[in-house]
Formats: sequence, structure tokens, C-alpha cells
Amino acid sequence: MKKETGKLNIGYIFVHLSFWGFILGLPVLYMILGPKIDTVNYENRNLAEKPVFSFSEVDSYPSDYEDYYNDNFPFRSKLITLNSRISYQILGEGVGSAVVGKDGWLFYNSDLAGDGKGITQFKGNDLFTDEELARAAGSLMATKQWCEEHGCEFVLLICPNKERLYSEYMPDYYQDSRISTYCDTDQLVEYLRANTDIRVVWAYEDMLDYKTRYPDEPQYYHLDTHWNSLGGYIGSRALLRELGIDIPAPEETVRYGRELAYGDLSLLMNLGASDLFTDYDYTFEGYPDANMQMISDDQNGVIVYSAPGRDPRNVIIYRDSFCNKMRFFVGAYFNSSWMIPKDFWDPSILETNHPDVLVYEMTERFVERLVDEHIQP
Repeated sequence: MKKETGKLNIGYIFVHLSFWGFILGLPVLYMILGPKIDTVNYENRNLAEKPVFSFSEVDSYPSDYEDYYNDNFPFRSKLITLNSRISYQILGEGVGSAVVGKDGWLFYNSDLAGDGKGITQFKGNDLFTDEELARAAGSLMATKQWCEEHGCEFVLLICPNKERLYSEYMPDYYQDSRISTYCDTDQLVEYLRANTDIRVVWAYEDMLDYKTRYPDEPQYYHLDTHWNSLGGYIGSRALLRELGIDIPAPEETVRYGRELAYGDLSLLMNLGASDLFTDYDYTFEGYPDANMQMISDDQNGVIVYSAPGRDPRNVIIYRDSFCNKMRFFVGAYFNSSWMIPKDFWDPSILETNHPDVLVYEMTERFVERLVDEHIQP
């Protein structure tokens, strides 16, 4: 019994020495290798900063320092990226609201993130009631009426979810739970076209046509939520056509542009800059236009362009992030183009800027907002 106890004690001591040697050795190893290691924050959030000790904040200092250490311990970024790579490349599992699809495509579970309901729409769940359709139509008609009273055109532009256009890359467990390919967006577009004279541009129609003819030209990034510049061009072309402006078909002017290493979903998964995909963005001949004046290009805020000498109309777009890839293509054709996101919107803008065209642009996963959202004064 004594010999067995001795063996257990030796094993116990060895495990503890190994553990503490690893823990205490990490900082020393990091001091040696740290300068050669990529320490870029790929988490798409701000890491905690080292707190400054003061007696006035002594109660919160321990928890603040713990947050700092948890965000900055040695090799943290590399360990997180390694774990995410194993989830993505070996297990085929997403992290948080990022969904790993087939062939390495990433999708966004906006339902889980409380940022719209793209997955619900993909499954064909939760259609509008008749009362909700009528309310959405009434809200949009009120905006259209305001526009008519002020000599302004009104257009609704809906940009499709990535999982709609590239549903074949969604994982099987979402495919198996899919009730229908018909969702509330289809329902709303049909209702508005049948019961109102609102000008609806459903960009999916043009994008599906292009995908059918050019299946090897992706219109969305593999590792990002958004459409790429090709998708933005096709959506812009559909909008401009509705406003009486014809621009070349994308296949006549598209060019390959720079290679991309990551997107917002790969950042969300902490995959880091990677060679997971040879993903390219596109450029288009003649864009940005040499005569177009960039007044503001804040893609997280208000975007303003001016193209004097072309179409004399002044355009305001109530927008989301999908409009970022439209800005060159729309901004090149009007006297002024204001593209204003929801967080910066004030209805009084319509009265002070006197637009000739008001475009309500939204990504498909947000269409339920139309039931109650009013953007006119």
C-alpha cells in the first residue's frame, strides 16, 4: 500500500509541476516569440484595456483587471484562432451566429444575433398575416403620398439574403427543416404589386438571372454576410433601370479586383486572415466615375456623392449596409446622392434636402420592419 501511495504521490506531483510549469512558462515563451506572432485582433470587437489603479475605483479594479487579462493573456489570439479553425475546417461547426455551410461557405444566423430573421425566412416560417400585410402597405403608401405631395418619386428596393441566392450551400440540417422556399418577402412583394402602385425593385430577380447565366461568378462573399461589388452592381442596375437610367450589363464591364483574405463572418468566428478561400471582389470599368465628387464616404454613416451635369435629380436613400457596395454605381448618375443609414436618419432630412427621389433600401431579413416603420415626416 505504501508503494502504491508513493507512486500516486509522485504522479500527483508530476502533474502539478507540469501544469504550473506550463502556466508560468507561457509568459516567458511569449516574451521570446511575441514580436514574431501576429497579434491583430480578429474578433470584431474591442478588447479590454489594462485598467489604471486608483483608490476611487478600487472596488471595480479586480474585475476590470480580470477582463483585461482574459482578453490579453499570452498566445490568446492564436489559441482562439486554432480552436475556430478546428471548428470550421474539421468539425464543420460555426461559432456564435456564424453558420458553416457546404464547401466552406459561411452564413449569418441573424435570428440568433437578434439582427433580422434570415434563417426563419430561409425555412419558410412566420409568414405575414393579412393584417400585417395591410399595415405594411399602408405605411409605405403614406410615404409614397408624402413624396407625391412634395414632387418626389418613391421606390422600395429589397436586397436578398445570401442564403436565398445560394441556398444550395446551406448545411443539411437547415435544408431538412425547411418548410417552403416561399417566405414573407415573396408574400410582401406579391401583395404590394397586386394591391398598390408602389414601385418595388426586388433585386433577387436580376441576381438570379445573372447567377443562372454565370454560375461561376459569385455575387456574395464566401466569408461575409454581404453581397460583393458584383451583387451591388446588379442591384444598382435594377434600381437605376426603375428610375429610367440604363447602365451596361455587368458582364460587359466587370473586372476582377483585389483578393480578399476574410469577411465579417470569418471575423465573427475568429478565423483570422486566412487562405480559406481565394475570394475576389470585382471592379467595373468606369467606376468610380472621374467626374463624380465624393463629399462624404463614411460607410458606417452618411455617404454623399455628387455628379453634376448628369441626371439633375437629387436622391436620398434610407439605407442599410448593403448600400455600401452600391455607392459608386448610384452616386455616378445624379446631381446629388445621399445614402443615410437608420441610425443617422431624421425624417426632417426630407424637408430640408428637398429630394426628387426617395429610395427605401433594405436587406430582406428586415422586411418585418415595414409593418410599423415610418420614415416620412
